[in-house]
Amino acid sequence: MIVQSVRADRLFLCLFAVLVFAAAPLQAAMPEMIAASAGQFDVFHKGKGVEAGWELRFAPRRFQPMPRFLQDVIPVTGAMATSRGTLYVYGGFRFEIPLGKRWVASPNWATGLYYRDEDGKDLGGAIEFRSGLDLSYILSERSRLGLSLYHLSNAGISDSNPGSESLVLTFSVRP
Repeated sequence: MIVQSVRADRLFLCLFAVLVFAAAPLQAAMPEMIAASAGQFDVFHKGKGVEAGWELRFAPRRFQPMPRFLQDVIPVTGAMATSRGTLYVYGGFRFEIPLGKRWVASPNWATGLYYRDEDGKDLGGAIEFRSGLDLSYILSERSRLGLSLYHLSNAGISDSNPGSESLVLTFSVRP
């Protein structure tokens, strides 16, 4: 029991360090939006519990090698935890594609570290990739309500790659 506690403490310390490292280039910038989410983890496979998460979304950036027709990239960092004892901390990017005056589609991609307790789903490894799509409704100049579907897997870099999908409701605000 004590050994498990020490391992969990070390893992959480490592995850915190990765989160800080991923956000280091963005230290000078305040997030443009803060998002909170809640929903179903592993939604297409008998639902392995509920999840809650948060995400910091920074100012859109234009990188030099990107063609002009592509949207600006929005750097993100965040975390999610499930009721079944899993934790995922990530950093990545998203794009925003306006769909009329009030709707926004946001494809997104991230890389992060995945930890699972004994009851958590085994995704095959500690390094996991997240890809998804958000559809948000602009409530006001400062807030949005959206629905997000994303896939979490190790992309075959481990022997086992079962993957999971999450469907979450997201509320985001400008600080």
